[in-house]
Amino acid sequence: MKHGGYPWKNGKPALDVKDFSVNLNPMGVPKFIEELINEAVKLKVYAYYPPQNLREIKGIIAEIYGVNEDLVGVFNGASEVISILDENFTVPQPNYSEYKFHSYYFAEEHEDEFVFELNPGRILTSNPNNPTGSLIKLDEIEEFLINEKNELILDESFIDISLAESATKLVNEFNNLTIINSFTKSLAIPGLRFGFSIGHKSKELEKRVPIWRINSITYYVISNLNPKEVRSFFVNSKIKVKEIYDKVDGVKKLFKMYKSYAPFFLVEFKIPTSLINDELIRRCKCYIRDASNFLGLRNTHARIALKNEVIELINNINEIISEKES
Repeated sequence: MKHGGYPWKNGKPALDVKDFSVNLNPMGVPKFIEELINEAVKLKVYAYYPPQNLREIKGIIAEIYGVNEDLVGVFNGASEVISILDENFTVPQPNYSEYKFHSYYFAEEHEDEFVFELNPGRILTSNPNNPTGSLIKLDEIEEFLINEKNELILDESFIDISLAESATKLVNEFNNLTIINSFTKSLAIPGLRFGFSIGHKSKELEKRVPIWRINSITYYVISNLNPKEVRSFFVNSKIKVKEIYDKVDGVKKLFKMYKSYAPFFLVEFKIPTSLINDELIRRCKCYIRDASNFLGLRNTHARIALKNEVIELINNINEIISEKES
């Protein structure tokens, strides 16, 4: 299994597995989201069609991110936006495996980080990058967009819980920038499937998707959010990510760890990740993301999500490596 979390069994998720392959907010689902979900179920909103007009939701997103609601598109997760994009893009690699592209080029792999450049043309990329955690800085993005012949689709699905600044503020100035984002990772709600775009092409993108792409429970939750409460939660989430990284930096590691701005980090072992995963499952019911299917990475690479138990995970990996090398 390479993507989408540890497999379900008999119609149920693996509740006993500590899944470090899925990069959700280490703070977990916020209480205000759980309360809204419970309200939605209590009111049996699942017995009603969701509204066709998504203006209420767009207004909430616009207020959270400080943009005009006419620039907001609403989708069934960021993956729906990605799936309707044409293939006439260049994708710098390694990158999210679901992107369609007609060409690609590789980032420079330095000693402890990957460095991504924006080559001229139509570029689709994640920022911070998935799976490396690398960052393309705002001044580099702006310099790329100044040339109107360039186009940039920037997937910021992790930006709200990362040690990075969003490029959303550039959308008003540049028609050739489209931001993709979702609450999947930032609010730890992958099951609700809520994503959105911000940019002048949002209306064009929405024409390619079904009317009822947001279910009633998701609609109820998002349309009843308090934007100020969401922004505050994101601020606290970034603080939490920084706190965990400070702890990780202070722990001895018998493997290579790359510099990351995201709520996950890339590592490389001296043995295949599959062997590490087999031992982790056996010893502590832990699981990490085998990164061997990302273009430009090797079967010794892995991606590890930030969780409160990540120090315990690192210690277990160190033990496995020590035994394998002895």
